[in-house]
Amino acid sequence: MARAKNNLLLAQVSGTIGRQLTVTQRAGQAILGKARAKKGKRYKFSPKQLDVQSRFTSATDYAAAVKDDPDMVAAYKAVAKPGQNAHNLAIKDYYNAPEIHELKANEYTGKAGQKISIRATDDFRVYQVVVSIYTADGTLIEEGNALQGRNGIEWIYTARNDNPEYIGGKVRAMAEDLPGNQTFEERVL
Repeated sequence: MARAKNNLLLAQVSGTIGRQLTVTQRAGQAILGKARAKKGKRYKFSPKQLDVQSRFTSATDYAAAVKDDPDMVAAYKAVAKPGQNAHNLAIKDYYNAPEIHELKANEYTGKAGQKISIRATDDFRVYQVVVSIYTADGTLIEEGNALQGRNGIEWIYTARNDNPEYIGGKVRAMAEDLPGNQTFEERVL
């Protein structure tokens, strides 16, 4: 793929030339690429290709919803690099789930008021982190939202209930981003 700047011949050109070259315009640049082959009517998509198409349709639906919200457009534009726009970033965000880098429950001993910390990031923004605490036999003791720290990466959950059977139990954290992608992490106590 080649890029051309300030080229008088390609300034207002877009499309396919001679079934060999495709010219597109993006961010004031002409981008030259190999012409795409047309798919015949008898082409059948594999299940994996259909899944990719379905996911892309969902991603563009999310990007369209973002476009209807001026605050979200402004938030995406604020982190956009040259040549990117809110629509592109919303699609990228849809495809990337958040990451949980650390789930710290070392100091939790089953007492109400104790803290559990989670470090979670996303390519745009982590929307929420939900923490669940279970006993050794899998009974849910409590579940709730963690509070985001000042640095935007650290999330703190404060236990509300006593859990005398915490040994052998587990803490589970779920991080979710704005498009709804979820990531889970567990620690055995």
